[in-house]
Amino acid sequence: MKYALAAFLGLLLFASSCGSDETPVPNLDLTFSHEEIMKWDGTMTFNHPDNPFHKEIPDSYQVHPNSKEMIDLIKSECGPDHSITSLSTGGFATPIYMATDTTRKINVKLTLYHAPEKDLLLNVPMPIGAKSGLLSDGHMGIINIDQKCFYEFWVYDGGKAASGNAISLETDGIYKDGRSTVAAGWSQLQGTIWPKELRDGEIKHALSFAVPVTNKNGYVPPASRNDGALGNNQFAIPEGTLIRIKPDVDIDALPNIGEIEKTVYRAIQKYGMYCGDTDGAGIAIRAIALHSLPDDAYPESFVVNENNNNYFLKNFPFEHLEVLYSGEITKSETRPYVNHGCAEWE
Repeated sequence: MKYALAAFLGLLLFASSCGSDETPVPNLDLTFSHEEIMKWDGTMTFNHPDNPFHKEIPDSYQVHPNSKEMIDLIKSECGPDHSITSLSTGGFATPIYMATDTTRKINVKLTLYHAPEKDLLLNVPMPIGAKSGLLSDGHMGIINIDQKCFYEFWVYDGGKAASGNAISLETDGIYKDGRSTVAAGWSQLQGTIWPKELRDGEIKHALSFAVPVTNKNGYVPPASRNDGALGNNQFAIPEGTLIRIKPDVDIDALPNIGEIEKTVYRAIQKYGMYCGDTDGAGIAIRAIALHSLPDDAYPESFVVNENNNNYFLKNFPFEHLEVLYSGEITKSETRPYVNHGCAEWE
Protein backbone atom coordinates (compact mmCIF):
# COMPACT_ATOMS: atom_id res chain seq x y z
CA MET A 1 0.00 0.00 0.00
CA LYS A 2 2.74 2.48 0.87
CA TYR A 3 4.36 1.97 -2.56
CA ALA A 4 1.05 2.54 -4.33
CA LEU A 5 0.52 5.69 -2.30
CA ALA A 6 4.02 6.92 -3.13
CA ALA A 7 3.40 6.30 -6.84
CA PHE A 8 0.08 8.15 -6.66
CA LEU A 9 1.70 11.13 -4.93
CA GLY A 10 4.45 11.11 -7.56
CA LEU A 11 1.86 11.32 -10.34
CA LEU A 12 0.16 14.23 -8.60
CA LEU A 13 3.49 15.99 -8.26
CA PHE A 14 4.31 15.52 -11.94
CA ALA A 15 0.86 16.70 -13.03
CA SER A 16 1.07 19.84 -10.91
CA SER A 17 4.46 20.68 -12.40
CA CYS A 18 3.01 20.73 -15.93
CA GLY A 19 0.58 23.52 -15.12
CA SER A 20 1.11 27.15 -14.23
CA ASP A 21 4.48 28.14 -12.81
CA GLU A 22 2.59 29.58 -9.87
CA THR A 23 1.38 26.12 -8.75
CA PRO A 24 2.96 25.31 -5.37
CA VAL A 25 5.16 22.24 -5.76
CA PRO A 26 7.15 20.48 -3.02
CA ASN A 27 10.92 20.78 -3.40
CA LEU A 28 11.46 17.01 -3.44
CA ASP A 29 13.30 17.04 -6.79
CA LEU A 30 15.37 20.15 -6.03
CA THR A 31 17.68 18.34 -3.62
CA PHE A 32 20.19 17.58 -6.37
CA SER A 33 20.00 21.12 -7.71
CA HIS A 34 20.59 22.62 -4.26
CA GLU A 35 23.58 20.39 -3.59
CA GLU A 36 25.16 20.83 -7.03
CA ILE A 37 24.77 24.59 -7.31
CA MET A 38 26.85 25.13 -4.18
CA LYS A 39 29.85 23.54 -5.96
CA TRP A 40 29.83 25.92 -8.91
CA ASP A 41 31.35 29.32 -9.62
CA GLY A 42 31.60 31.57 -12.66
CA THR A 43 34.84 30.02 -13.91
CA MET A 44 32.94 26.79 -14.68
CA THR A 45 30.74 28.44 -17.30
CA PHE A 46 31.62 29.82 -20.74
CA ASN A 47 35.29 28.95 -20.33
CA HIS A 48 36.17 29.46 -23.99
CA PRO A 49 39.46 31.41 -24.16
CA ASP A 50 37.75 34.24 -26.08
CA ASN A 51 35.30 35.01 -23.26
CA PRO A 52 36.03 38.64 -22.26
CA PHE A 53 34.38 38.15 -18.87
CA HIS A 54 37.19 35.79 -17.85
CA LYS A 55 40.01 38.17 -18.74
CA GLU A 56 41.72 40.58 -16.38
CA ILE A 57 41.72 44.20 -17.53
CA PRO A 58 45.06 44.88 -19.27
CA ASP A 59 47.23 47.88 -18.48
CA SER A 60 46.81 49.05 -22.07
CA TYR A 61 43.07 49.74 -21.72
CA GLN A 62 42.03 53.33 -22.57
CA VAL A 63 39.81 55.38 -20.28
CA HIS A 64 36.75 56.75 -22.07
CA PRO A 65 37.03 60.51 -22.71
CA ASN A 66 33.57 61.01 -21.16
CA SER A 67 34.25 58.73 -18.20
CA LYS A 68 33.57 61.29 -15.47
CA GLU A 69 30.31 62.48 -16.99
CA MET A 70 29.09 58.93 -17.56
CA ILE A 71 29.83 57.95 -13.94
CA ASP A 72 28.13 61.11 -12.68
CA LEU A 73 25.02 60.24 -14.72
CA ILE A 74 24.89 56.74 -13.21
CA LYS A 75 25.42 58.16 -9.72
CA SER A 76 22.50 60.57 -10.21
CA GLU A 77 20.20 57.55 -10.64
CA CYS A 78 21.26 55.85 -7.41
CA GLY A 79 19.09 57.82 -5.00
CA PRO A 80 19.65 60.97 -2.95
CA ASP A 81 22.32 59.27 -0.82
CA HIS A 82 23.70 57.24 -3.76
CA SER A 83 22.92 54.00 -1.93
CA ILE A 84 20.82 52.22 -4.57
CA THR A 85 23.60 49.85 -5.56
CA SER A 86 22.81 46.21 -5.04
CA LEU A 87 23.41 42.58 -5.80
CA SER A 88 20.18 41.49 -7.48
CA THR A 89 18.96 38.36 -5.71
CA GLY A 90 15.24 39.17 -5.39
CA GLY A 91 12.25 39.05 -7.70
CA PHE A 92 14.01 40.42 -10.78
CA ALA A 93 17.01 38.10 -10.42
CA THR A 94 17.48 34.87 -12.38
CA PRO A 95 16.85 31.60 -10.52
CA ILE A 96 19.32 28.92 -11.63
CA TYR A 97 18.57 25.20 -11.43
CA MET A 98 20.91 22.26 -12.05
CA ALA A 99 19.79 19.28 -14.12
CA THR A 100 21.13 16.10 -15.74
CA ASP A 101 20.17 13.90 -18.67
CA THR A 102 17.75 12.10 -16.36
CA THR A 103 15.80 15.26 -15.51
CA ARG A 104 12.32 15.39 -17.04
CA LYS A 105 12.17 17.25 -20.37
CA ILE A 106 9.56 19.74 -21.52
CA ASN A 107 9.04 21.86 -24.64
CA VAL A 108 8.76 25.63 -24.21
CA LYS A 109 6.74 27.82 -26.59
CA LEU A 110 8.20 31.28 -27.27
CA THR A 111 5.43 33.81 -27.68
CA LEU A 112 7.15 37.14 -28.39
CA TYR A 113 10.84 37.14 -29.38
CA HIS A 114 12.23 34.23 -31.36
CA ALA A 115 14.02 33.45 -34.60
CA PRO A 116 11.93 33.06 -37.77
CA GLU A 117 10.06 29.76 -37.75
CA LYS A 118 11.77 28.74 -34.50
CA ASP A 119 9.30 29.21 -31.66
CA LEU A 120 9.25 25.86 -29.82
CA LEU A 121 12.40 25.01 -27.86
CA LEU A 122 12.47 21.24 -27.41
CA ASN A 123 13.73 18.93 -24.67
CA VAL A 124 14.41 21.54 -22.02
CA PRO A 125 15.40 19.87 -18.72
CA MET A 126 13.06 21.23 -16.06
CA PRO A 127 13.39 20.02 -12.46
CA ILE A 128 10.10 19.48 -10.67
CA GLY A 129 9.58 22.41 -8.32
CA ALA A 130 11.63 24.91 -10.34
CA LYS A 131 10.06 28.36 -10.34
CA SER A 132 10.78 31.38 -12.50
CA GLY A 133 11.69 34.83 -11.19
CA LEU A 134 9.01 36.14 -8.87
CA LEU A 135 8.38 39.52 -10.53
CA SER A 136 7.48 40.69 -14.05
CA ASP A 137 10.74 39.68 -15.77
CA GLY A 138 10.10 36.04 -14.91
CA HIS A 139 13.65 34.91 -15.65
CA MET A 140 14.54 31.21 -15.57
CA GLY A 141 17.81 29.37 -16.13
CA ILE A 142 18.65 25.65 -16.17
CA ILE A 143 22.07 24.04 -16.53
CA ASN A 144 22.28 20.48 -17.85
CA ILE A 145 25.61 19.48 -16.34
CA ASP A 146 25.86 16.31 -18.45
CA GLN A 147 25.58 18.12 -21.78
CA LYS A 148 27.18 21.40 -20.60
CA CYS A 149 24.14 23.28 -21.86
CA PHE A 150 22.36 26.32 -20.46
CA TYR A 151 18.68 27.00 -21.18
CA GLU A 152 17.35 30.46 -20.39
CA PHE A 153 14.02 32.24 -20.56
CA TRP A 154 12.41 35.63 -20.03
CA VAL A 155 8.81 35.91 -18.75
CA TYR A 156 8.66 32.15 -18.24
CA ASP A 157 5.32 30.67 -17.19
CA GLY A 158 5.00 26.90 -17.29
CA GLY A 159 5.47 25.68 -20.85
CA LYS A 160 5.74 29.10 -22.44
CA ALA A 161 7.95 32.18 -22.31
CA ALA A 162 8.19 35.56 -24.04
CA SER A 163 11.71 34.68 -25.21
CA GLY A 164 14.28 31.96 -24.70
CA ASN A 165 17.31 30.21 -26.09
CA ALA A 166 20.04 27.70 -25.27
CA ILE A 167 23.82 27.94 -25.40
CA SER A 168 26.77 25.66 -24.76
CA LEU A 169 28.85 26.32 -21.66
CA GLU A 170 31.89 25.71 -23.86
CA THR A 171 31.27 28.91 -25.86
CA ASP A 172 32.16 32.47 -24.83
CA GLY A 173 28.60 32.99 -23.53
CA ILE A 174 27.67 35.67 -26.07
CA TYR A 175 24.88 35.14 -28.60
CA LYS A 176 26.42 36.43 -31.83
CA ASP A 177 22.98 37.02 -33.34
CA GLY A 178 21.82 38.88 -30.21
CA ARG A 179 18.98 36.43 -29.52
CA SER A 180 19.54 36.28 -25.79
CA THR A 181 17.29 36.93 -22.81
CA VAL A 182 19.62 39.74 -21.71
CA ALA A 183 19.42 43.06 -23.56
CA ALA A 184 23.15 43.14 -24.36
CA GLY A 185 23.01 39.75 -26.08
CA TRP A 186 25.01 37.64 -23.67
CA SER A 187 23.70 34.83 -21.52
CA GLN A 188 22.01 35.39 -18.17
CA LEU A 189 24.77 33.30 -16.57
CA GLN A 190 27.46 35.61 -17.91
CA GLY A 191 28.89 37.79 -15.13
CA THR A 192 26.57 36.33 -12.49
CA ILE A 193 27.78 36.05 -8.88
CA TRP A 194 27.49 32.57 -7.31
CA PRO A 195 27.13 31.82 -3.58
CA LYS A 196 30.42 29.88 -3.55
CA GLU A 197 32.30 32.96 -4.74
CA LEU A 198 31.09 35.09 -1.85
CA ARG A 199 31.76 32.25 0.59
CA ASP A 200 35.30 31.83 -0.78
CA GLY A 201 35.92 35.58 -0.83
CA GLU A 202 37.00 35.65 -4.49
CA ILE A 203 35.25 36.26 -7.80
CA LYS A 204 37.41 35.35 -10.80
CA HIS A 205 35.42 36.98 -13.59
CA ALA A 206 33.81 40.24 -14.64
CA LEU A 207 30.31 41.13 -13.46
CA SER A 208 27.17 42.10 -15.35
CA PHE A 209 25.01 45.03 -14.23
CA ALA A 210 21.94 47.05 -15.17
CA VAL A 211 21.30 50.80 -14.88
CA PRO A 212 18.45 53.11 -15.99
CA VAL A 213 20.64 55.42 -18.12
CA THR A 214 21.50 53.13 -21.03
CA ASN A 215 22.09 54.44 -24.54
CA LYS A 216 19.23 53.81 -26.96
CA ASN A 217 21.33 54.46 -30.06
CA GLY A 218 23.45 51.31 -29.99
CA TYR A 219 25.96 49.12 -28.17
CA VAL A 220 29.69 48.45 -27.87
CA PRO A 221 31.58 45.14 -27.68
CA PRO A 222 31.18 42.59 -26.20
CA ALA A 223 27.45 43.31 -26.48
CA SER A 224 25.70 42.05 -29.62
CA ARG A 225 22.50 44.12 -29.32
CA ASN A 226 20.81 46.61 -26.97
CA ASP A 227 17.54 47.96 -25.56
CA GLY A 228 18.77 51.35 -24.30
CA ALA A 229 16.52 53.93 -22.66
CA LEU A 230 18.02 57.33 -23.59
CA GLY A 231 18.32 58.54 -27.17
CA ASN A 232 19.43 62.14 -26.68
CA ASN A 233 22.04 62.06 -23.91
CA GLN A 234 25.67 61.79 -25.02
CA PHE A 235 26.69 60.45 -21.62
CA ALA A 236 24.17 57.57 -21.57
CA ILE A 237 25.88 54.19 -21.09
CA PRO A 238 25.98 51.94 -24.17
CA GLU A 239 25.27 48.34 -23.27
CA GLY A 240 28.54 46.45 -23.43
CA THR A 241 30.39 49.26 -21.63
CA LEU A 242 33.07 48.13 -19.17
CA ILE A 243 33.48 50.00 -15.88
CA ARG A 244 36.14 49.34 -13.27
CA ILE A 245 37.50 50.59 -9.97
CA LYS A 246 40.80 52.30 -10.70
CA PRO A 247 43.75 49.92 -10.34
CA ASP A 248 45.64 52.04 -7.80
CA VAL A 249 42.80 51.95 -5.24
CA ASP A 250 43.40 49.94 -2.05
CA ILE A 251 40.13 48.04 -1.61
CA ASP A 252 40.94 47.10 1.99
CA ALA A 253 41.29 50.80 2.83
CA LEU A 254 37.81 51.76 1.61
CA PRO A 255 35.78 52.95 4.63
CA ASN A 256 32.81 51.18 6.18
CA ILE A 257 32.54 48.13 3.95
CA GLY A 258 32.30 44.44 4.77
CA GLU A 259 33.82 41.29 3.35
CA ILE A 260 31.11 40.90 0.73
CA GLU A 261 31.79 44.41 -0.57
CA LYS A 262 35.54 43.74 -0.62
CA THR A 263 35.01 40.59 -2.67
CA VAL A 264 32.74 42.36 -5.16
CA TYR A 265 34.88 45.49 -5.43
CA ARG A 266 38.06 43.48 -6.00
CA ALA A 267 36.36 41.75 -8.92
CA ILE A 268 35.25 45.09 -10.36
CA GLN A 269 38.80 46.37 -10.04
CA LYS A 270 40.48 43.32 -11.58
CA TYR A 271 37.94 42.24 -14.22
CA GLY A 272 35.43 45.11 -14.37
CA MET A 273 31.67 45.08 -14.73
CA TYR A 274 29.85 45.16 -18.06
CA CYS A 275 26.58 47.03 -18.64
CA GLY A 276 24.12 44.40 -19.80
CA ASP A 277 20.61 45.72 -19.31
CA THR A 278 18.27 48.57 -18.39
CA ASP A 279 16.62 48.69 -14.96
CA GLY A 280 14.32 51.04 -13.08
CA ALA A 281 16.74 52.59 -10.59
CA GLY A 282 20.33 52.39 -9.42
CA ILE A 283 23.00 49.80 -10.15
CA ALA A 284 21.86 46.18 -10.05
CA ILE A 285 24.62 43.56 -10.32
CA ARG A 286 23.59 40.04 -11.32
CA ALA A 287 23.60 37.30 -8.69
CA ILE A 288 21.63 34.08 -8.44
CA ALA A 289 18.07 34.47 -7.16
CA LEU A 290 17.59 33.41 -3.56
CA HIS A 291 14.51 31.28 -4.18
CA SER A 292 16.42 28.79 -6.36
CA LEU A 293 19.09 28.26 -3.71
CA PRO A 294 19.24 26.21 -0.52
CA ASP A 295 18.66 28.10 2.71
CA ASP A 296 21.68 30.12 3.84
CA ALA A 297 23.48 29.59 0.51
CA TYR A 298 25.10 32.98 0.72
CA PRO A 299 27.40 33.91 3.66
CA GLU A 300 25.89 34.76 7.03
CA SER A 301 26.66 38.46 6.49
CA PHE A 302 24.61 38.44 3.26
CA VAL A 303 21.56 40.15 4.81
CA VAL A 304 19.06 41.18 2.15
CA ASN A 305 16.63 44.08 2.15
CA GLU A 306 13.29 42.85 3.51
CA ASN A 307 11.34 44.77 0.84
CA ASN A 308 12.98 43.35 -2.29
CA ASN A 309 15.39 40.57 -1.19
CA ASN A 310 18.38 42.32 -2.79
CA TYR A 311 21.69 42.80 -1.02
CA PHE A 312 22.57 46.51 -0.88
CA LEU A 313 26.27 47.21 -1.29
CA LYS A 314 27.74 49.55 1.27
CA ASN A 315 29.55 52.74 0.24
CA PHE A 316 29.83 52.00 -3.46
CA PRO A 317 33.07 53.73 -4.56
CA PHE A 318 31.73 56.05 -7.27
CA GLU A 319 34.69 58.39 -6.84
CA HIS A 320 37.06 55.57 -7.82
CA LEU A 321 35.19 54.34 -10.91
CA GLU A 322 36.20 54.86 -14.50
CA VAL A 323 34.63 53.93 -17.82
CA LEU A 324 36.88 52.14 -20.28
CA TYR A 325 36.72 52.81 -24.00
CA SER A 326 35.36 49.82 -25.92
CA GLY A 327 35.02 51.33 -29.39
CA GLU A 328 32.42 53.24 -31.34
CA ILE A 329 28.70 52.54 -30.93
CA THR A 330 27.16 49.94 -33.23
CA LYS A 331 23.49 50.22 -34.13
CA SER A 332 21.34 47.16 -33.50
CA GLU A 333 20.13 45.23 -36.52
CA THR A 334 18.34 41.95 -37.13
CA ARG A 335 20.77 39.19 -38.02
CA PRO A 336 20.35 35.61 -39.21
CA TYR A 337 19.77 33.01 -36.53
CA VAL A 338 22.84 31.26 -35.10
CA ASN A 339 22.66 28.05 -33.09
CA HIS A 340 25.12 28.41 -30.19
CA GLY A 341 24.84 24.77 -29.28
CA CYS A 342 22.22 22.82 -27.32
CA ALA A 343 19.08 24.32 -28.89
CA GLU A 344 16.63 21.95 -30.58
CA TRP A 345 13.76 23.69 -32.36
CA GLU A 346 10.42 22.93 -33.90
